[in-house]
Amino acid sequence: MSEAVSQGRLLKTRSRLAILFSAALFGFGFNAGMVETAAAADAPVNIGVVQIVDHEALNDTVRGLVDGMAERGWKDGEKAHFDLQNAHGDQSTLKNIGDRFVSEDSSLIFAVATPAVQSMARTTRKIPIVGAAVTSYSAAKVVKSDDRPGGNVTGVSNIGPVAAQLDLLLKLTGGKKRVGSIYNAGEINSVVQMDLLRAAAKERGVELIEATVSGVVDIQQAVQTMKNKVDGFVFPTDNVVVSGMAVILKTTVPAKLPTVAGDLGSVAAGCTAAMTVDYYKLGRQAADMGADILEGKRKPAEMKIETQDVKQPTINLRAAKAIDLAVPEDLLAGAILFEGN
Repeated sequence: MSEAVSQGRLLKTRSRLAILFSAALFGFGFNAGMVETAAAADAPVNIGVVQIVDHEALNDTVRGLVDGMAERGWKDGEKAHFDLQNAHGDQSTLKNIGDRFVSEDSSLIFAVATPAVQSMARTTRKIPIVGAAVTSYSAAKVVKSDDRPGGNVTGVSNIGPVAAQLDLLLKLTGGKKRVGSIYNAGEINSVVQMDLLRAAAKERGVELIEATVSGVVDIQQAVQTMKNKVDGFVFPTDNVVVSGMAVILKTTVPAKLPTVAGDLGSVAAGCTAAMTVDYYKLGRQAADMGADILEGKRKPAEMKIETQDVKQPTINLRAAKAIDLAVPEDLLAGAILFEGN
């Protein structure tokens, strides 16, 4: 065999090896890209969760939505990463939390309570927002209408049966007509509920005595001023008032005044009774809505604001005993009985 032929075959062999090596490299690069894409697809999605303040009703809501999301397959640390944030009642903190969720490229935001959903709606018009424990989305001006929100915000309302709350107090007081209420006029959810309470009081010939507060520090003076003017209290689901319920009860219990709340946390704290939504279930409702959005089944713009139907009162038997109140038998027969502190 000539030297030229040998060199020719050697060059052909090297050429083939080069082609095979290049193909192998190409193939490896292509497969690596597929692995990287698959890994990205399997990476947990960022889900922001913000509540306005720390109290039992909102904590129950957050617990319900995290549990509900896990049941739908969006478990924290696996398919989802939940960034749980609490603004502790501060508006500037809410703004910073919203900016954080946007910078983290969150796929969904859960906003718990009216100020939280308002702040998130101002921060982003692109990321889907599901509210919970929000009294009126339309009054909060975050949707076009409750039936057809029309933007990136939807959710579940915690509006309770305000007229039924008043009726419950009237039964506990034996029909006495002087009723007190304390609320934060800066919370649109409280304003909506107070409008309903005023209308119900007018229909029933009840004298409604009101006091406004802007923070927990205002509550003690308000309730002290009112205690000798009323026969009992009805409290809206107001974040300031609920946060300061222990302060309220330090005055109402010694004064033997029955109290009706709009949340179970206040009953657990020592209120006499409540007509309220179940905040844990409220969170689970919001979770189902959020999961539907993430799974591409529905869009916030088309998702009607959901509510709960409340029919049974909750009575705190120990709280009733503490104020020497004999709860009417007909109320006890149809009530959920709470026997905690």
